[in-house]
Formats: sequence, structure tokens, C-alpha cells
Amino acid sequence: MVTSLYLMPTGRCNCVCSYCYFPVGAKKENPELFMRVAESFTEHIISSNPIARPQIRFTGGEPWLEKDLLPAVTDHFLSRVPNGWVVINTNGTILPQNKLKDFKGEKRLIHVISLDGPELLHDSRRRMKNGSGSFRKVIKGIRMLQDLNLPLYLNAVLDKDSSAHLPELIRFISGELGLKELSVSLLHLDKNPMSHDEKYDLLENAYSVATDHSIRLGGHHRLLLGRWIPELRCAAGITTALVDPAGMVHACQRFVGRVKPDCSWSEDFDWMNFNSKQSCGPVCDSQSDHHVGKKLYELYKRKYPEYLHQHHLDLNLFGVLS
Repeated sequence: MVTSLYLMPTGRCNCVCSYCYFPVGAKKENPELFMRVAESFTEHIISSNPIARPQIRFTGGEPWLEKDLLPAVTDHFLSRVPNGWVVINTNGTILPQNKLKDFKGEKRLIHVISLDGPELLHDSRRRMKNGSGSFRKVIKGIRMLQDLNLPLYLNAVLDKDSSAHLPELIRFISGELGLKELSVSLLHLDKNPMSHDEKYDLLENAYSVATDHSIRLGGHHRLLLGRWIPELRCAAGITTALVDPAGMVHACQRFVGRVKPDCSWSEDFDWMNFNSKQSCGPVCDSQSDHHVGKKLYELYKRKYPEYLHQHHLDLNLFGVLS
């Protein structure tokens, strides 16, 4: 049964990131379609009353380019589903204060914001379309969310360059922003991908740096441990469904543009019995991933036993955990 709905209302973005893998040429957005999808999902949740926390998660592109759709869906879902929550994955540069102030103090509206490092490093990778850096816009957005008492988490894309600047980033988010948790995502490369040893070395260093500064780590790499930690087993395509800008249904956001979709969404979509036919093998179930997961599990047992269990950060960052 689907309890986590991912909405990708647009493929457009106001930033040009050096490592963006989102497919170009996405069809024109249809906000009315996404409102109908959200309404249908809401009715499904109300009638089925699942044990798992039901949620709608926005991704993209930059979802806040649909500045009217997001507040409308959020208000509709949270007002009708008392245990529901909404998560918005965003670059944090265009957060609309005039829209968000209506949700002031709403702990069930969560933002996950990309911040790759200190200003020079971040701006070298995540620039606005006009060529200017995005760092200061992101920090302005973060502080605005904090002023509105809205929860937020940061995600940093990890490679050799950003890893070298991780201590500086962690000192900044802890000291200047007052945050004690950070998500890290390994840089995905279709060509010349990192070896599993390179991935593991980056993660091992990240855990060491985070521990030195009393920061809790999370991120997609945690899902690689599902074979050894059942609480972290990915349920993409079983408890999740994603609708892309063309109205096609996928198991999760990582499949868009990489794996053939399951179907086109329609008013009679079966939320109760959806079970994706897509295989995650080409995307996040490689032999390299297995090696990284096994080595991380051994690292946890050896040095970080507190990571051997599911944490609220895992649940807040990902809807694929049942």
C-alpha cells in the first residue's frame, strides 16, 4: 500500500548545478493534475488509516517554482490528515516567505535543503542560471525557515572536493546555524563512477568528522545497509509512488530518466495494491553498493553502534522506509 507519495511537479530549475543528472526536455507542468493526484492520495490515506506515517514529498527540478501548488497541496493534506507530513526537497534559493508564513510553527512541514560546503565550494558547484553563486540565497532561506519555526535539514553532495571542506561546513552549520544533523549523498556519476572503496573512504571520513563535532549523519547511503539492518530496508515501489512532470508513475525519484516508468497516473490509480515492476538494479542495487553497505555495517559495529538502528533523521529524509 502506498503511504509515501512523491510529487515531481516540474523538471525546471533556477540553478545550474555541475552534477545535475535530471533529464532535460521534460513535458510542460500541469499543476491541476498534481492537485488531483494529491487529493486522490489524501482520500486513500483517510480511508485506509495506515500505521505508517503518511506523507507527501516534493522533489524536482526545483519544486518551489510551483509556488501556488505546494502551499495548496500542503494545506489540503495536513488539514485532513492529522498524522500526515509534507517534505520539500529544495535548493533553498526561492523559498516564498509570504506563502510559508501561513504555516509558521508547523512541525509537519519539513524542508530538506542542499548545501554542499562553505561559500566558495558551494558556489563552484551550485550556481544560479545567471552565473552568480547561490550560497547566500540558501543561507537567507535557511534563516527565514528558522524564524518561522519550520523544521529543516541540510544535504551535502559528497565527493573528494567537498569531503576536504566537510570540517569547515560542519563547523559552520553547527556554530552559525545551530544545526546538529546533516545528510550526505555520494556524488552520482554515470560515467567513470567512483569505486566502492572510494565511496566508503568518503563516508568513513564523514562519520569521523561528524563525530568530532557532535553532528548526527544521515543520507541515502544509509539505505545501502538494508540487508544487515532491516529497519533501513528500502520499500521503494511498494509503499511509495512518484508522479513525474509528464504524469508518469515511478517507484522513486532516483528512477526518473533512468528506468522505464510503471504507468501513467489516472483517477482510478490503485493506491492499495500498487507494486512497482521496476528493478532498482541499474540505479542503486549494484555490487559496488553491496560492498559499501557491508563495510559501513562493519564500521558501525566497530565504532558507531548508535547508527545500527533507525533514527528519526532516516525517516525525515526518506519516504522509502516503511
